Amino acid sequence: MADPVATVERIVKIGLKIKDAVDTVRHNEDECRDIRKRVLRFSAILSQLQQTGMVNGSSAMSGALEDLEETLEQALKLVAACQQRTTIRRLIAAGDLAKQLRRVKDDILNKVMLASFAINAHTTIVLLTIQASGHPLPRQVQDTGMTEISHDIQSTHDARSELNGEKNRVRPGSEQHFAILFSLKKFGLSEIKTAMDDKNIIGMGGSCRVYKGVLNDGKVVAIKKFPSSSGSTWARIYDQQLLASKLEHKNIVKVLGYGRGVQESGNGYQWVEEYMPNGSLDKITRESQLAWPSIFRIIEGVAQGVHYLHEQHVVHMDVKPSNILLDSDMNPKITDFNISVVLQDDETTHQDILGTMGYIPPECFAEGIISMMNDVYAFGATVINTIRVMCKNEQPSDERLLYSWAWDVWEAGQMDGVFDPKLYKGSQLREIIRCVEVGLLCLSDRGDRPTMADVLEMLHGKKRLPILKKPAYMESESESESEVEKVIERPRYRKNRNRKSLCTTVRCNR
Repeated sequence: MADPVATVERIVKIGLKIKDAVDTVRHNEDECRDIRKRVLRFSAILSQLQQTGMVNGSSAMSGALEDLEETLEQALKLVAACQQRTTIRRLIAAGDLAKQLRRVKDDILNKVMLASFAINAHTTIVLLTIQASGHPLPRQVQDTGMTEISHDIQSTHDARSELNGEKNRVRPGSEQHFAILFSLKKFGLSEIKTAMDDKNIIGMGGSCRVYKGVLNDGKVVAIKKFPSSSGSTWARIYDQQLLASKLEHKNIVKVLGYGRGVQESGNGYQWVEEYMPNGSLDKITRESQLAWPSIFRIIEGVAQGVHYLHEQHVVHMDVKPSNILLDSDMNPKITDFNISVVLQDDETTHQDILGTMGYIPPECFAEGIISMMNDVYAFGATVINTIRVMCKNEQPSDERLLYSWAWDVWEAGQMDGVFDPKLYKGSQLREIIRCVEVGLLCLSDRGDRPTMADVLEMLHGKKRLPILKKPAYMESESESESEVEKVIERPRYRKNRNRKSLCTTVRCNR
């Protein structure tokens, strides 16, 4: 059986050749233009289907596409003949050519209808097979004021682009929505089982185990193995990974595909991602001190990654050192989109507290407000936590106490004596202090925080920082009392003390 994907690629190429040829025809212009219109429309449809991965695995579909390819080859020959110069001898042949063009035009329509029927039948069979195997269709979504990730299918330009208008919205549970899954490569269960080895566990959490694995082609990857669970859990993980798979940036971990099949624990599933050999930023900073050039490159890369997410209207919601992985060259990449959201507007609210304590901004903790400023705050917290490894003395392990300490040292003008001079050159001290100031600015009250675009300019000294002022939520803090506990006891916050905090806890020890 011929490869239907390769056949589609040839059909698309033939369509482009017909398009170019019609532009220079000398006879039968109307018939040629009709053929071009018909061919290009179906080529575009096939290209979209090919991207979803639905054009494969069916002998009936393969045969129908091959028949269409033959007809298009004939159409290309006829259109090319119409490019020849007219001579008296060829005038008579031109009349026969017009008849042949009309016949091939009708034949194209018939072959397209047959191919369409084959594709529809194959899609239906695939969906019914998946349902029969226990793979749930994505859930219906309640309107919470927040864009569900599964609604978006064009996030690499703007995560909201497919949501602007009812006619463009993909309905959860529809065939179109479910077919999006096939835009990710599906790995066979046998290949994933072979790749995973209990000796190569590099991360564990409440929801999954993470393995270092080697695929059949020799590629080293990270495999997240999720146990059998409810349909709603599968749909949530599906949403998260679908979003991550569509993000294309050097500072975002790339999702390579998925696997699903019966395991010892039931009907489990796996996600395959690129492998980061240097593990997490959290691990690196806990085990060693880094010199300033490495730290600055990491901070800059994280800022670029978060800025890219915000351009897509994605709020990560859990930016922190353990969710920043480092490749072989110590370049940072953001991972773990477990609680990420796509915003329709500038902000929304959520009934749960999303994030990890110490990286959640006060307005989210108090009022459930979600905006780009959540990530800005978490970025500032990450900056302070990363730069503290350069300090000569050990600093507070509690994040909120650490931030208060950093503010106090900055206000006292004592930054010059904090850092270990073995880890930086004297000329770099000003750059270090500027990064600390950017981190503190990001930890400011919500209205005083910069955008990530501003952060990038400030890090490089292209934009002057505003005058820093200690945030209101720290004004009454003492170093002996946890800021989080005091916030909970304040009257305007007390109503939220029982709200659930959703934290991601996978820790990589690669």
